[in-house]
This record gives sequence, C-alpha cells and structure tokens, in this order.
Amino acid sequence: MKLNKTFAGLLVAGLAASPALAAEGPFTQAQLDKGSSEYNTHCRTCHAAKGKGALGPALMGDVFKGRFGGQSVTDVATWIHQNMPQTAPGSLKDEQLYPIVAYILSLNGFTPGQAELTADSGKAINIEK
Repeated sequence: MKLNKTFAGLLVAGLAASPALAAEGPFTQAQLDKGSSEYNTHCRTCHAAKGKGALGPALMGDVFKGRFGGQSVTDVATWIHQNMPQTAPGSLKDEQLYPIVAYILSLNGFTPGQAELTADSGKAINIEK
C-alpha cells in the first residue's frame, strides 16, 4: 500500500511539472522586455515603478482585478488606448500598447510564452476577478 501511494505521488508530481502541461503565456519575453521600457516611458510617472500606483491607480493586484476583472485582455488594451496616457489619450501605437499590456499582465502573474499578444489573441484571455 505504501509503495502504491509513493508511486502515485511521484506520478502526480511528474505530471504537474511536465512542460507540456504548463499553461502557455499570452505574450513573448521580447514583448515583456519592450513593455517594461515603454511602461517606464509612458506610464511610470503616474502609476509608479512596477505598477504600484501613485497619482494613478495600481496596475496590479486587487485594484487591477477590481477594475478589469472579468474583461478580456483586448478590452483592457482598448481602454488603455482610449484613455492613456492621460495627457495624450489615443497616442499609443499597437507596437507600444501590446508590450505595455504584456508588462501589466506580468505584474499580475502572467508569464511569457511563445506567441505575441495581439488584439485577436487577447480576446480569448480574461482577467481574473
């Protein structure tokens, strides 16, 4: 009986660690790297380092989930594009916007994967409430 429990435990641990079963991140590492730079240029003044909030609200944790929970990533990107930066709404181009969104997602526990985040791919990803 003890041997069966040990084997079952190893099997479950092995499956949980299997890369094939790991969730694929919604953005690439390159997008995340660019997003960090774009965030520091366009967002950090109001939202502080690592989205902790200052003049503008926090872009991570409960504040972010309270504002955007249940919405798709594309909905979030659209809102950001239409409203931010506050001094120049609508000025972010897609090549700036989606990396910034990738960075914000990383602040909320998302990790990089192999595919770039786009308006189309973001429709299938919802922010947790």
